[in-house]
Amino acid sequence: MSLVDGAPAFAPAEWWPDAMLWLGFFGLVAAIAVAVGVWGLVGRLRALGERAKALEGIEEIRQALQRLLAVREELDLRRVEHLLLDLRDGSRRLEELLLRVPERAAAQDALVPAVPTVPGNVAERVVNRLLALGYERVELIGGAEELASLGQADGQVLVEARREGVPCKGRVTIRSGRIEAVHLQPAFPAFP
Repeated sequence: MSLVDGAPAFAPAEWWPDAMLWLGFFGLVAAIAVAVGVWGLVGRLRALGERAKALEGIEEIRQALQRLLAVREELDLRRVEHLLLDLRDGSRRLEELLLRVPERAAAQDALVPAVPTVPGNVAERVVNRLLALGYERVELIGGAEELASLGQADGQVLVEARREGVPCKGRVTIRSGRIEAVHLQPAFPAFP
């Protein structure tokens, strides 16, 4: 080091200490910002880790769904539908046969009727027969006096009902207190 006019050869500028102070301050601010950013990232990583723990059961769910799909593919849905339709038709036929048994017994044994002939019973039997034949919303047209006379005599009961959503009208023939025939047709004829 050599001295020129009593000053050292290398002398820091007057702004140098201030610049170092500002540089240290910005460095400290940058370090704090980085620390806050790292702390935020660590918090997010923890939250993602907790969410990942909740999703660990997805693999089991996926396997269960694959098993269900494999079982479903084995089912022939058309065959199942046809079987259900056959069961429904069979149960209707069975119910109709079961309703006819007491009526046939009453016809064979006129002295001791199997079904008592009370007016409400005729209406109930007509409704039950039509329900067994697949009709819905059965309505008997006529008064209670007409139904009371049919409990002991022959006659016809006018009926309105629906079958598979189609309104039907017709009559039920009563002979000696039993149902002999059912004649119902759609209210609207089919067009060509």
